Amino acid sequence: MSEVLIEVQGKDAIAATEELLAMPELSGSWEMEEDTEREGVITTIATIVGIVGGTLAIAEQIRKWYQSYKKRELWKKD
Repeated sequence: MSEVLIEVQGKDAIAATEELLAMPELSGSWEMEEDTEREGVITTIATIVGIVGGTLAIAEQIRKWYQSYKKRELWKKD
């Protein structure tokens, strides 16, 4: 299986990336992009190396995670 890279940006990027990789269907790791804190936006890169279960079910879980993260980001901007 190929690696899947997901970039997460925002104030809660670390927490969101950890939440993503905590899904029992995924295995992988993450790292913080260099120099992102200086620019005021935290950026993480999640590397997913294993997916357990059906791809469609995992895609739906990732979509829900993304919607939840974006909703939190928009809420904090106000």
